[in-house]
Formats: sequence, C-alpha cells, structure tokens
Amino acid sequence: MLPERLSTGTGRALLDELTARAAGAGYQDMRLWVLAGNERARRFYAKAGFAPDGAAEAFEVGGVSVPEVRYARRLSASVAAAPSLG
Repeated sequence: MLPERLSTGTGRALLDELTARAAGAGYQDMRLWVLAGNERARRFYAKAGFAPDGAAEAFEVGGVSVPEVRYARRLSASVAAAPSLG
C-alpha cells in the first residue's frame, strides 16, 4: 500500500458498505481472515467492531507458512440502515 493512500477513509467506507449490504441481505454476522502479524489491519477491523473469534489457520505462500486469525462481527438492523455510498 502506498503511504499516501493510508488513513484516507477509503477502507472504512468500503467496509461500511460491505457490512450494510450484508445486513441488508439478511446476514446476521460477518467473518474475515487477517494475517496474524498485520497489527495495522487488526486495529482497523477492531475499530470497525470485529474481534478475533478464536479460529486460526496458516497457509503456505512460496513455501513459507503464513498464519492468519479469523475475526467476526455481529450485524444488526442499524447497520442495514447506514447511509449508502452509491
């Protein structure tokens, strides 16, 4: 990621739109995987209401094990009512 693209609100806007659409479609929760060592991403998701749910896995990339943790968030009707970006 380019430094000038960090903290511009784009990621948050995309995540807000995704959670609103998921809630609007009737989903009750969302889950995502994040690299265990990516503290910036983990803070981002935590600020958005996601939390680790205890699941962890590793996958291999070029012969290197890459650990991930799963984050989850309960969706609510208020998320579905959030303003749309489009």
